[in-house]
Amino acid sequence: MQRRLFLALALLLLLAVPTSVVLAAPSTQTVVNDEDVIRNDVVLFNDNFELKAGGRVNGDVILFNGAADIAGTITGDLVLFNGNLTLADTAVLNGECVLFNGATEGEGASSYTCTNLDVMLPDGISNFVSQLAEAGDFTPPTTVEVERPSPLARFAGGTAAAVARSLLFGLLAFAAASLLPQPMMRIEEALRKKPVASGAVGLLTTFSMPFVVGILALVSAVLILACGLGLLGFPIIIVMVLGMVAAGFLGWFTVGNIVGEFLAERLNRKTLSQPATTALGTIVITFTLGFLGAIPFVIGESLIWMAIVALGLGATALTKFGTRAYPLVAAPVLNQEKITAVLETLPDKADID
Repeated sequence: MQRRLFLALALLLLLAVPTSVVLAAPSTQTVVNDEDVIRNDVVLFNDNFELKAGGRVNGDVILFNGAADIAGTITGDLVLFNGNLTLADTAVLNGECVLFNGATEGEGASSYTCTNLDVMLPDGISNFVSQLAEAGDFTPPTTVEVERPSPLARFAGGTAAAVARSLLFGLLAFAAASLLPQPMMRIEEALRKKPVASGAVGLLTTFSMPFVVGILALVSAVLILACGLGLLGFPIIIVMVLGMVAAGFLGWFTVGNIVGEFLAERLNRKTLSQPATTALGTIVITFTLGFLGAIPFVIGESLIWMAIVALGLGATALTKFGTRAYPLVAAPVLNQEKITAVLETLPDKADID
């Protein structure tokens, strides 16, 4: 299980490198021929779009002031603003179809129901988006030129910040493992045995906490105005926020301990103490993610941060900050018949006297 967790984290780190290639700019191709595949969204202004029968768009198609002739497959949504839609009988639309000031026609029009929103426009305006941009009274907002550091400077600064952050987290992890060895072992055991439950609880806690804090703050403010009792709510909010932050750090250090134990085994350093392995693993994962974040073309390391925090936070919540084991071991069921049979074999007190 330890090896599987480490390999999963390593795979996520490797997948974060090519993520920027996937998150490219929308395509502006106006004609998609047979057997062509557009692996992105298509966004066009003042242009018509044609998708032939064998073509495919793996994304959304959005047109402003343009018509669309669709005979192929669109896996996302199709949105036309000021344009008509022609659907062939071979057209396949897997997403929503929305038209603003347009009509649907063609042999395949009867197979799909497109939402048509008619907006009343002034007479004589057929291409109002372009006319709006070309209007004399249209002045774009003033832009403020901000001198940004070069990619090399950003990389150097991000790497230095990653080194400092990893060392700080390593010291905190060493201190936490030294002060709370047993609670961290319970958290680690829960994370190993129930990774899915830990991740689900961590995500639920992360997304629900802002709503809980907001509702409690609103109720406290109302009670302050009504009777003054709402003052008690704000200390509770502070304790909840601090507790969540502490749980997040504790969970992060626990994941670091798992990684540190794996590295210690591979480096033939099995004699390292728990605080040392915790600090080692925490430094490695913190620096690795920080270093990936410093590389300009790498996108997605924040998702790995969220995944690790969710796993650790969930395991910490399930074990109540490591004060109890999870999953709970069921108490053994007593066999009353055997107990009665053994008690009957014992001599009575009168016989002993």
